[in-house]
Amino acid sequence: MTAPAVPGRTSIIVVSYNHRAYLSACVRALEGAGLDPANTRLILVDNASADGSAALIRDELLNAAGDATRGGLPAVLMANQDNRGFAGGNNQALRRAMDDGDAYAYLLNPDTEVEPDFLARVVAVARTDNKIAQVQSLLVRGPGRDIVNSFGNALHYLGFGYAAGDGLAVHAPEARDKLSSPRDIAYASGAGVLVRLSALAEIGLFNEELFAYHEDLELSWRAHLAGHRVVFAPDSRVVHKYEFSRSPAKFYLMERNRFLVLAWCYDWRTLAMIAPALGAMEMGLWLFAARGGWWRDKARATAYVLSPRRWPAIMNTRRRVQALRACTDREATALFTGEVLFPAMSPWLLTAVANPIFRRYWALVRSLMR
Repeated sequence: MTAPAVPGRTSIIVVSYNHRAYLSACVRALEGAGLDPANTRLILVDNASADGSAALIRDELLNAAGDATRGGLPAVLMANQDNRGFAGGNNQALRRAMDDGDAYAYLLNPDTEVEPDFLARVVAVARTDNKIAQVQSLLVRGPGRDIVNSFGNALHYLGFGYAAGDGLAVHAPEARDKLSSPRDIAYASGAGVLVRLSALAEIGLFNEELFAYHEDLELSWRAHLAGHRVVFAPDSRVVHKYEFSRSPAKFYLMERNRFLVLAWCYDWRTLAMIAPALGAMEMGLWLFAARGGWWRDKARATAYVLSPRRWPAIMNTRRRVQALRACTDREATALFTGEVLFPAMSPWLLTAVANPIFRRYWALVRSLMR
């Protein structure tokens, strides 16, 4: 049964895949966050978890009717029979929110705990400008809550995305500057972000081909191309129980998706200008993949994009993305970076040699953009 439309309502969307260990704390924090049940609801999506996540939600977190949490927050459970990934799971809930006439949706990772007023503070920022499509909360690491996980994600011009500020103390001078007031960012982390549903109706939902990794990056890039803003709200805080991980499957998806996003989003002239830098980076990545034993996954990602049978679909998606364009690449990439500053992935060769070279090359490309 479809819930009646609530003007201005926000749906909080939590997509779970084998996150049973985190779900209770996530929902309890939402129940204690001061949310108004008259204009807020929770949509829980389980992507066919094998750890009993859906049963936990039904039996322990929701009431007997299944329409609210035990603490009284209106709720909906969508239990899938297959894993639709971050993109597909969120899209499923976003379509429900749009069909029900909601104004906003807040995407929240299950491995998080929100702090009081987190939602009111991002909504307040979104209401300052109708061109704001997304507002990211400050993500801090648990359990101490004094270390930044992301104060707005960074987007390297070669398609790499990373959590800007990760590992910095909240009170460090480098962090204080970024936390003083709301500001525009390159892209918003899907771990804790408000999205304006009217903007998504214009630019589209997550691209489900990406499945996982880079889907939040691509959505923000698309928003920039369409002339929207992506903003960081430092007063809205979410604790992220983040653990950096590496695996061949992750490496494959990140590399495959990076190529796809570059092919979809850049103007052809920009792609031509960054081609030398892209080639140089590829040589370094092949060495990295060979040393790490991931060269087969690197090869598989490359083959996916270069396969002629994929080109029609890549070009169709590119045409749809480019049709949204309301600004030049110079404007859309104004917040992109020429450096990778991510402590978990910053070997000496990258920080001391590659970063200065790629930073200068990006400055040159920017100077040539129209």
